[in-house]
Amino acid sequence: MSLDSNTIAHQYTSKYDTVDINKYITGLSGKEANIDQEDINLIEIYFINRRNIQKSYDAQDTQETQDTQDNVIDVSVKNSLETFIDNYYKKSRVEKYKSYTHKERTYTYELSNDNQYVSSKIKKNMDILGNILVICSKNNKQPNYTFPCTNEIDSISEYTIKEYKISNRISLIMHSDSDSDNDNDNDIKTLYIEYRHSNNVDIDKINETINKIIRKILYQLSQP
Repeated sequence: MSLDSNTIAHQYTSKYDTVDINKYITGLSGKEANIDQEDINLIEIYFINRRNIQKSYDAQDTQETQDTQDNVIDVSVKNSLETFIDNYYKKSRVEKYKSYTHKERTYTYELSNDNQYVSSKIKKNMDILGNILVICSKNNKQPNYTFPCTNEIDSISEYTIKEYKISNRISLIMHSDSDSDNDNDNDIKTLYIEYRHSNNVDIDKINETINKIIRKILYQLSQP
């Protein structure tokens, strides 16, 4: 009996790696019920790199190292996964950015065309489901004048975004942080699913699409 790639991918995904958007929009309980779910309009789903965590344990197996690693969630991905994504999904845009951050606000420049904008991103909830990390946020554009003067900057970063648009509400994003040597092989890459919420969407269809992507990516990450 032969199996198609989606069936094989499904076998590498447990119920703990399955996302239900309803949980973050309408289904929080207990302490989490205090979160204003109506404010959540952005959900990002990252893939946890547990292999790198285990390598850190193996390389320096001390209590101090393990305590440090327990507080770190590694969501970096290897170059081979980027190659797979490039071949499997249709790339809709590639853009280089430079961002200045102050508290929850970010001033962003698109380096290719000098377009600039300010946005605020407030994290409302974070959840770990098996090998995936879910971050729920309130994300809004702000007038440019709301950003403070440059001597109050918390951080500056340059990065490249590759977007693979799956639907009007869902994109697969490859985020590459550029290092000082501009060596693409040494860029720190992060892959995540971006879901931009609206109240009039078909949540069942959104869940189906997102979990199909999760199964595909987790299968690729399980390969040597």
